[in-house]
Amino acid sequence: MIEKSPFFNLLDQSFPGMKVNVSRCESIGYPWASKPFLKEEGNEVLSHVGFLDYPLIINGREYKTGGLNAVCTRTSHRGLGFASELIQQALSWAKEHYECVLLFTEIPQFYETNSFRKIQEYRFHLPCPHAKGSQLLKPLISPNDDVLFFDYFNNRSALSNYIWLKDNGTIASFNAFFTTFPTYWSLYYCSSIDAILSFEIKDRTLHLYDVIASKLPSLESILDHIQSEIDHIYFYFSPDRFTVSAVPEPYLFDNSYLMVHGNWPLVQPFMIPPLARC
Repeated sequence: MIEKSPFFNLLDQSFPGMKVNVSRCESIGYPWASKPFLKEEGNEVLSHVGFLDYPLIINGREYKTGGLNAVCTRTSHRGLGFASELIQQALSWAKEHYECVLLFTEIPQFYETNSFRKIQEYRFHLPCPHAKGSQLLKPLISPNDDVLFFDYFNNRSALSNYIWLKDNGTIASFNAFFTTFPTYWSLYYCSSIDAILSFEIKDRTLHLYDVIASKLPSLESILDHIQSEIDHIYFYFSPDRFTVSAVPEPYLFDNSYLMVHGNWPLVQPFMIPPLARC
């Protein structure tokens, strides 16, 4: 796939390491699924905008949502409007197929000129003093745990009743591999809860990013697997299936704004989990 797609050379120049990361994902069963919109000159690809299926379940209903990704232009041709031209092509094509289109970016001003608007995200804070857990978790490492990753993402339950990305691992595998390969970023497993947890511990605070399981474990059973004393939890997703006591706080994850074009139906606080961001 990569060898037959010359635009990957541009993507790798713009996002170093992208080609090898896509190859890693393809090796465990996740082929690159982004539809390319290209600006070409002769045999040279000057600009690229990718478009992914991004099916969101919002309040029990599946929305036909798409996601823009890997927007880039060759350095020598920036400032000529090529990316904006491709974005408009992608939006025009998506109008017939999708209810809305979203993206994540550190440069919201550029996308506001292309008819996107910012949507505030929230993480959820829960004071939760808890002793060190008694159960052990093991980090997921490739290739030994590739089958485990594939099976759990293909059979997972909805993380939230409010909003959840129906991702079988295509997006999560790319995000999990990109910076920490061969370790899957933030992913840990234990058979006693029959789940994969995505989290980090910082200063006695549990930052819980995702829970991947066919049947979601309780929050108490999750905490019994955290090998640190904690005082607080931050949920980076809507935690309604775990607790109703967490308080939403406006938050910008990894300096990336969520931006939407079209109808956005959700009004209550939410966050798209880190592994699900395109």
